[in-house]
Amino acid sequence: MLGMDALSEILSGIRLSGSAFVDAELTAPWSVQTPAAADIAKRLAPGAARVIPYHLIVEGACSVRVGDRPPLAITAQEVVCFPHGDVHQLASSADVKPEPITTQAMVALTRADEISRVRYGGGGSRTRIVCGFFACDSTLSDRVVTPLPRVLKFRVGDNSAAMLLPNAASEAWAHGERGARPGTHAVLCKLSELLFVEAVRSYADTLEDSAGGWLVALKDRHVSAALALMHGEPQRPWTLDLLAERIGASRSMLAERFVRLMGQAPMQYLSQWRLHLAADALASSDSATKRIASDAGFGSTAAFSRAFKREFGVPPARWRAMALRPEARS
Repeated sequence: MLGMDALSEILSGIRLSGSAFVDAELTAPWSVQTPAAADIAKRLAPGAARVIPYHLIVEGACSVRVGDRPPLAITAQEVVCFPHGDVHQLASSADVKPEPITTQAMVALTRADEISRVRYGGGGSRTRIVCGFFACDSTLSDRVVTPLPRVLKFRVGDNSAAMLLPNAASEAWAHGERGARPGTHAVLCKLSELLFVEAVRSYADTLEDSAGGWLVALKDRHVSAALALMHGEPQRPWTLDLLAERIGASRSMLAERFVRLMGQAPMQYLSQWRLHLAADALASSDSATKRIASDAGFGSTAAFSRAFKREFGVPPARWRAMALRPEARS
């Protein structure tokens, strides 16, 4: 069983937000190709550095394909998401030529704060799909998303929060026709976020302990608890002794398990996470570098600058300029 407190803290730390934007009823034969994740972000999640599309199959079945990979069959009460934002095809049958969903078509379909109902296909067997996305910050999410597969498929139970999405989507569409009902969009967003938690948990449960990494570490109650503390209060002056005391473990046991599963010592991991938080603060706030350095646990701006450059390849001032002026990246 995964350490869900740690998972929740880690996912909240990357500023994950989710939403559903299309409730589609498709009748065979049909086939569509999704737009690029960057186009989805531009239209539906302005400012998001990373967008992860997902599809919940409510009724029927379909085929999913990414690039030249073999098609994947998806049936009712299954979810498929694309952690790395890959363009993909969904179809009633893998041999049906896909119709690209262009950026212009997306504009016609929906606004960023609404859900659209789509009817498409040749009139045969029916499939209903709720489509949405998860958006998050790239700097903070890199270490979370990178270990995930290109396609993540899992089945949801009858009591899953995901199964509330179809009714919520229908309600959102119905009220959108008459004027938005207060709170409906927030409900869709929260259900989508819970769906991503289920997706990550489902995938982590399939991993062997020998795989290592933070996903496997969540299954170790001591390492998971330590991660929850560090992500929950990253500015706190944690030490290995204090972490071990708080989770009821010996100092040596925590250090050994953490290194074995995470590939680095707890304090090294914490320092890196603080630097990632600092990078996010530099890009998204006007806080003084001295204050950001202090929040990251550094006693001097000079020491912070050296550590930051080792981690990201550029000094803090350059990083901030790159965030404010995209042309500075060149």
